[in-house]
Amino acid sequence: MTRTKPHLLLFALFGMTSYPTWGSEYASELASELIAMAEADQQVRSTQPVDVAHVLSTDAAHSSRLSAIMAASGWPRVSVVGKPAADAAALLALHADRAPQVQRQALALMLPLLGSGEVDARKYAYLWDRTHSPQRYGTQGSCVGQRWYPDEIEEAPQVDSRRAAAGLGTLSEYVEAGSEVCAPAGAID
Repeated sequence: MTRTKPHLLLFALFGMTSYPTWGSEYASELASELIAMAEADQQVRSTQPVDVAHVLSTDAAHSSRLSAIMAASGWPRVSVVGKPAADAAALLALHADRAPQVQRQALALMLPLLGSGEVDARKYAYLWDRTHSPQRYGTQGSCVGQRWYPDEIEEAPQVDSRRAAAGLGTLSEYVEAGSEVCAPAGAID
């Protein structure tokens, strides 16, 4: 007995006669678009002085477009758009702070892809922490004096095992690196 593959059954039920055009020109155009949006994201953040209104309008436009992409095509997978474009999508989701529904949509689409190589678990960890309190991975925090401290972490004793599973270094290593950003140039502890 031959079994019908579920995706073929869906195509038949909805009158589709061929696979979506992921592997074609669409994937290439989508990859280029995601990378261009991420470059624009970084450009508006690196211009001095930072034009906050421009950053917010750029984030709003990117959040809207990323939401439309996810609704139409799901999460931009590494095997479809390539790692640079998949990472670009994660950056855009991370900066969608004023569109938390877009961030939740991204997390929901990324979750089933963890461990498959289709999404970077580190990017998922940063986005998860950015959208939850307490956080799980200890990626969000702030400077107090010349030292960086993570915001509240759920089940803090297990944070390093969660960080390792996501491909992140230890929390103490992260705190040290964060503290270097907090300290003024030339300062000695």
